[in-house]
Amino acid sequence: MNTRHAPPEGPPTLPPPPGELRGAAVTGERLLQAAHELLYEHFGGPVSVSEICERAGVNVAMVRYCFGSKDGLLDALVERVMGGLGAATKRLGSSGRSPADMLQAHVMAMIRNYLRYPYVNVLMNSRLLAADQPSVERMSVAFARPARELYAEILARGREELGWREIDPTMFFFSLIGMCEFVFAGRAWLQESFGEELDSALVERFAQHTAQFVLGGVQERAAQVSGPER
Repeated sequence: MNTRHAPPEGPPTLPPPPGELRGAAVTGERLLQAAHELLYEHFGGPVSVSEICERAGVNVAMVRYCFGSKDGLLDALVERVMGGLGAATKRLGSSGRSPADMLQAHVMAMIRNYLRYPYVNVLMNSRLLAADQPSVERMSVAFARPARELYAEILARGREELGWREIDPTMFFFSLIGMCEFVFAGRAWLQESFGEELDSALVERFAQHTAQFVLGGVQERAAQVSGPER
């Protein structure tokens, strides 16, 4: 098992299921929890169906019965985690906080969640690259659209109340997600090239840095980049 990059803390609790568990759903929940724990321990590295089933204490045939395939299990896991993050995003949008406070809180929470769920970016990116329409749509509903809607609201309020510059919320979505995610995707560079460990202390440093970076970038005084000369 590759534990070199595993987070130092134990795995967090999964977001709760949407309803009461009965019958095969109980077994499905055990499989989701087992996959979550193993992927956390492997920091998003590969895990086998047999490992998942051994951890869950169920027969390997239950993966197909509950989810159709290993990919179906991993899809369900990503959607569960992203659904929890999307719900937190919606709660932040109705919190009544100032635009700057909302943006800082969201950026820092998103970065911390990449440490709490270190496999999410790996699984999410693989599904986006595969361009599987049903998976992309479910992830969009769970996270992408709520996040983009929150950004549109924060940016509009920031422009009206604080004089922020005008920013396209869709471009902001891709810029912010990429900025928050890459230190985790590039952790080998972080450790091998720069001698840093991807632990909770570094994540807090990075969260503070990124929040300050983003808040500086939305200000009207931020440098304006002109288009290429033609």
